[in-house]
Amino acid sequence: MSAPGFGRLRLDLKLIENESSITFYDGISLTQYYDLAKRWSEMLSIIHREVSKYVNDDSLCFDGEDSNLFPILCNLTGNYYIDKVAYTKYLNPIGFQIMISTILTERLSTGEDDYLGLEVTLFTKSINANFEVWGVDSSVV
Repeated sequence: MSAPGFGRLRLDLKLIENESSITFYDGISLTQYYDLAKRWSEMLSIIHREVSKYVNDDSLCFDGEDSNLFPILCNLTGNYYIDKVAYTKYLNPIGFQIMISTILTERLSTGEDDYLGLEVTLFTKSINANFEVWGVDSSVV
């Protein structure tokens, strides 16, 4: 593994258009959803930052020297899309959780296909409070 910033490929990401499914859980009202949806560009900015940090972290996304590891950075196209969004109202702690699932694509000889799923969990104490990142979970897709 090389030192950060030296000799390692860095992947610049691009969000591509796709139809996303939206789910509501645990008592979130339509008004609350609409108020949170007004902050969608802010959420997307956080998602982009977190996904970029993940794929460019040597300990989470590998350089391809060992083909038994997953994910391999050089397999990624740099494209990703939002697959699912789920909104949940919390009582303890009080606030709103937004889980945004992204799919990163891989290079194939015939084009590109789904490769890596990353789900970023955001939390805000109120409609207008700052978002906190509660976690990033990965999956093979």
